[in-house]
Amino acid sequence: MTSIKVDVSEAVAKLDPKTMEKHLSVALDGAADLIRADIKKYPAPPAGSSYQRTGTLGRSWAKKVNRSALRAVIGSNVAYAPYVQDQDRQAWMHKGRWQTAQGVARDQARNVQRFIERALARW
Repeated sequence: MTSIKVDVSEAVAKLDPKTMEKHLSVALDGAADLIRADIKKYPAPPAGSSYQRTGTLGRSWAKKVNRSALRAVIGSNVAYAPYVQDQDRQAWMHKGRWQTAQGVARDQARNVQRFIERALARW
């Protein structure tokens, strides 16, 4: 079998992890903002609806970035959020109208990847 082995251990040893962490955390913060802005969007009201929306659900979406773990969580503290925007728990009347958190994550995956790639390119 033909194979190619690339050893980058020497190069990795020379890299400054603090600088990398800084660039990646900035990218993570930007990616979280992008996802949060997308999940907050409301669909058009159903035809003939007289319900007055409060906007509470949209305002409830927040981000928490753990820079040392290089992790971001976007979530809502509104009790009914899963019934409106969770793929597995979404109520029947919201299906096909309201986007789900999982759908937004899938749709934005490539953009998140670009944030990370740009951060690594700057590093």
